[in-house]
Amino acid sequence: MTNLQFEILPFLIPGIREVIQKIHINELNNLEEIRLRAGKPLMVFYKKNDWFVTQNGRLTRSLSEAYIVDQKEIVKTLELMSENSIYAYQDEIKSGYITLRGGHRIGLSGKVVLQEGKIRNIKDFNGLNIRIAKEVKGSAKHIIKYIIKNSSDIYNTLIVGPPQCGKTTILRDLSRMLSSGEAEYDFNGMKVGIVDERSEIAACCKGVPQSDVGYRTDVLDGCPKVLGMEMLLRSMSPGIIITDEIGTHGDRDAILKVLNSGIKIIASAHGYNITELKMRDELLSLIKSAAFERYIVLSSRNGPGTLEEVVDSGMTPVYRISP
Repeated sequence: MTNLQFEILPFLIPGIREVIQKIHINELNNLEEIRLRAGKPLMVFYKKNDWFVTQNGRLTRSLSEAYIVDQKEIVKTLELMSENSIYAYQDEIKSGYITLRGGHRIGLSGKVVLQEGKIRNIKDFNGLNIRIAKEVKGSAKHIIKYIIKNSSDIYNTLIVGPPQCGKTTILRDLSRMLSSGEAEYDFNGMKVGIVDERSEIAACCKGVPQSDVGYRTDVLDGCPKVLGMEMLLRSMSPGIIITDEIGTHGDRDAILKVLNSGIKIIASAHGYNITELKMRDELLSLIKSAAFERYIVLSSRNGPGTLEEVVDSGMTPVYRISP
């Protein structure tokens, strides 16, 4: 039985569960998303394309053949996912998602309830996006050699890439390797602290990481980066701090505080290249201050995680992919 069959299907309302179970096993095992929208066709994301799903579990382009999702099915499915206590998941729900055991993230849409300009709740749910977690151990194998400095130290590193190029997957795998140690490089392993603001690196469910992020790793789940980095410095004595998607106001000062404390950092940022990073004030400031010793640029040219180039703090190329 696959993770999807064991960790996701039991939480779908029976009608939709039966439809998904009828999908051909090869397609089922390679689904990336399952989309439920009220009054709209049931859809899946498979092989970089959206597909409608028929009553018989066949993937099709024909809208007229698609299974149409009722809003009641969305609400009932969410009740199953929240163990019949949506209220107990209120803090996650107001962030726009909940996480299932196994690290599968369920994105939510509906009526947003505001209080004093802040999101208090989401109700009248009209859509679910079931993102199927797939941990890829070894995804950072081709990158780690540019990060490890010696048996007990690493380079401060920024991983750069556009959306869906594998940045978070690689951060997760780097955490596992740097925390548990990497015999191939005679690397002993270091204490790692993850500030997982979007709950995507460690994929915590009820506080417990569902992904293997290493046995010397501590996780602050759902915590803003700036606050989380300071909390880890004060209380967890990490050797490395890992966080995702830097570039917003306050990130620069928090990162410099980490570095001034003698702690190493690995982070990611959106961008197609280094030039694009320089157009964002927070990142340009970090580049000018030589905060990072390695910039690793990724793409999806040959699949997610394609290594395009590695440059050092002085922008001298360390590696560049052949044209």
